[in-house]
Amino acid sequence: MAGKVRWPLRAAVVAVVATAAFAGWSGVTWYRTAHSEAVTYGTARDEALASGRELVARLCTLDYHRLDQGLAEWLDASTGPLRDRLAHTDEATKKTLTQGATVSTGKVLDAGLSELDEHAGTAKLLASVEITALKEGVAPSTKRNRFAAGLTRTESGWKLSALDELPVGAR
Repeated sequence: MAGKVRWPLRAAVVAVVATAAFAGWSGVTWYRTAHSEAVTYGTARDEALASGRELVARLCTLDYHRLDQGLAEWLDASTGPLRDRLAHTDEATKKTLTQGATVSTGKVLDAGLSELDEHAGTAKLLASVEITALKEGVAPSTKRNRFAAGLTRTESGWKLSALDELPVGAR
């Protein structure tokens, strides 16, 4: 009778050990996959692309009614040489922007990263942007531009370090 009781007990112990081994293997596999270089690189790429799209749109948007706020948003979106250049917007330029009485809104139609150095915290973005300019008494005008943007990861996230308009091509 003792042999009959041990068999189910042995089977239960084997089942528990096998289940624990499978759970441990599954957990290790999941952890390795979730923290693999390919996954972290993909996450960095997605973050840089999403931030770059938003930042390029922000730097293509300006409302003359809220010029100081708009320029402050430009400074918040930028770093490095681009930020230095934007920080030196003189009063004559501000006056010209206000007298133009234009509200410009940028919308990124498409964008993609051409480079990403996750370790250095830099990326390059190409973007196609539609800019709509509204001026009182004049029909809205829309133009499409292409930009090359440099991105730098800072303590507060990705920022634009360069923004250059690309020629559309000769006609």
